[in-house]
Amino acid sequence: MSLFGEKCARCGTRTRNKEDDRAICEICAQEMHLLIEAGKEALRACPIDGTTMRKEIAHVVVIDRCPTCSGVWLDGGELDQMRNGAESEALMLMATGLAYPM
Repeated sequence: MSLFGEKCARCGTRTRNKEDDRAICEICAQEMHLLIEAGKEALRACPIDGTTMRKEIAHVVVIDRCPTCSGVWLDGGELDQMRNGAESEALMLMATGLAYPM
């Protein structure tokens, strides 16, 4: 292991976190867990055109998106989770930008 940790097998970010003896950052590990949980959910039909919607991850929330019309279905509380996730990401980016000017 290097001083700054190994690269995440999924995204390449440096991390000290490991799962199944492979380096994986916490964000990727959380997304992988969400994808596994989403696979257990029933598929929904788009209320607009009836197409089966796909599961996607947006700001660490699993959403249903129609591949035809791009409509999005959010379960209860998911909008607030996305808002909180986006605010957290923005704060982290601002803090990183302030700490490491280019």
